[in-house]
Amino acid sequence: MKVTHGAAIAALLGACNFGGNSGGGGGDDAPIDAAPPGDGTASGSVFDPSVLRVSVEIDYETGEAPYTGPMPGFGDTFDLSHANINRLFAGKKMLGIPRTTANMEDIGAIPDEQVTVADILAIAAAHRSQHDVPGLKTYYVVFVSGRFTDDVGPKAGVLGVSLGSTGVIAMFKDVIASSSAIGNIQRFVEQSTLVHELGHAIGLVNNGVALTSAHQDGPHGAHCTNDSCVMYWQNEGASDMAAFATQYVLSANTILFDAGCLGDVDALSGGL
Repeated sequence: MKVTHGAAIAALLGACNFGGNSGGGGGDDAPIDAAPPGDGTASGSVFDPSVLRVSVEIDYETGEAPYTGPMPGFGDTFDLSHANINRLFAGKKMLGIPRTTANMEDIGAIPDEQVTVADILAIAAAHRSQHDVPGLKTYYVVFVSGRFTDDVGPKAGVLGVSLGSTGVIAMFKDVIASSSAIGNIQRFVEQSTLVHELGHAIGLVNNGVALTSAHQDGPHGAHCTNDSCVMYWQNEGASDMAAFATQYVLSANTILFDAGCLGDVDALSGGL
């Protein structure tokens, strides 16, 4: 069925489950980036055995590149994303996530500091170079400045958003930088947010990947009830993700998903 551009935007706005908090406050906002469970906007089809490769394309606004390189005491910064997304697939798919800016693209300046769903989709339409083909599932991530904005206004605490079945994710560097004055924590917040948003795009929690245990936080959509899991809803906000990141930095834990989320994906992949 052919869908007009206006209708597509309206559908995405409905699917993204925008929270009802006021947009300009200083605190963390309600969850906005997970589609309501069961609406089919994200899919567990990436777990199909015919999908042998998963590729994450990363672009960034000039001056807003993701953190890369060594994270003191923890290895390469992108080790965290690699370890966690590999774990979702039980290491059974060839995963490509770039680790250096040389393998990402600088897409120039984005003048609008109030970034909407329509803006994010327009960026993806102009710059995304990888698309799904048989055997390959792709995701597109863009790092930008400014704040995510809906029809209520800017969301001061939102670190990232995942736009349903599009496979498109936006990460907000200004919010990430505001999460902590400590460099290691900022890096961990950024990586944990990327893991969280990719988790949504992949289909966690009951957003394409079916539940095998009761761990969905119904009032908050496709989020985990366990506040020690990266898919907990408040881990979309800057201050809460900073606290989560601090906890994991101090413990040196690597896998950020809890047993409930891992049980769901292991039912599809066969597990480790």
